[in-house]
Amino acid sequence: MMGLLSTIRGKKETVIGNGIGSAQVGPLNAKTKKLVIQEWPRVLAQCPELFTEIWHKSATRSTSIKLAFGIAENESPMQNAAFLGLSSTIQAFFYKLIITYELNDDQVREACEQLGARHVDFISRGFNSHFWDIFLVCMAEKIDETLSSYMIEEDKKNEMILAWQRVVNCIVHQMRNGYSDRRKQQLGGSKGGANNGF
Repeated sequence: MMGLLSTIRGKKETVIGNGIGSAQVGPLNAKTKKLVIQEWPRVLAQCPELFTEIWHKSATRSTSIKLAFGIAENESPMQNAAFLGLSSTIQAFFYKLIITYELNDDQVREACEQLGARHVDFISRGFNSHFWDIFLVCMAEKIDETLSSYMIEEDKKNEMILAWQRVVNCIVHQMRNGYSDRRKQQLGGSKGGANNGF
């Protein structure tokens, strides 16, 4: 998975020591943006159900995610219409960021922070910001698997995987920022108020 597990929450990781670079959270460079924007249609052509598979995999890895959506422990998330419907919403959000906004830094940051802040409303339903860690890992695994299924040249494949990791890390990092900022506002600096998930 090219070191993504150690990049969760923005920790720097040099990938396989082959000079590719790092998947650290930070401003996205023009080359990273261009690679992901250009590859988006091929990734979805190769795996049209990409976001459904990622979303399903996230729920199968976390009982807490299932409970947050009212899915019984022995129930398949794929049988829950409300849960399944969110995969198309997630795909539409990524489409907007990658294709519509062309990964414009300001537009992406604003959209991600707004969506992250809205997740505070779901705390009462069991949302925890650690769910994003699970989603991040599932997304990295599926993107890696999808790219590996049709990209043959190892260096180009590694470069593309890293570009996607950077973009997804950036998106989740900015969502966390929006979530954290709103939580701090809600807590109003009250003593002993812990930030859920941080």
